Amino acid sequence: MDSRTARIVDVNLNRLTEGLKVVEDVVRFGPDSPPGRLPAQRGLLRSIRALRTKVGADVRVLRRQVIARRASETDPGRADRFDRTKRRSLDDVLAANFKRCEESCRVLEELLKIDEPRLAVKFKAARFRLYDLERRALAAPRP
Repeated sequence: MDSRTARIVDVNLNRLTEGLKVVEDVVRFGPDSPPGRLPAQRGLLRSIRALRTKVGADVRVLRRQVIARRASETDPGRADRFDRTKRRSLDDVLAANFKRCEESCRVLEELLKIDEPRLAVKFKAARFRLYDLERRALAAPRP
């Protein structure tokens, strides 16, 4: 994998894993957290954690290849000007982070078709799993 591709992969691995953690925490500690959490939300949380575990295993394989090419000290995304969107609710946070994860999976899927087609297929599957989880999370009944 060339340096430019490795940096794009690294950025998207970070976005994906960070976004999944935000999604997990919002579902876990959000307004539907115990004692008001419904059985469907418990199942949703289990599904999100299972996806995080699966993605985590795939990410570990790639991290070894790309971390040496990381240039976070000069990354343009470090500037505050990239943080313009306001969040008004936990649902806004949840929706934004699902989108971030889905987009990162798509970027990884496309780039990995070049050198790691086996992993590209896994990120495609993760993207479609995220679409399903997003629908469940945002349509979940509120107590």
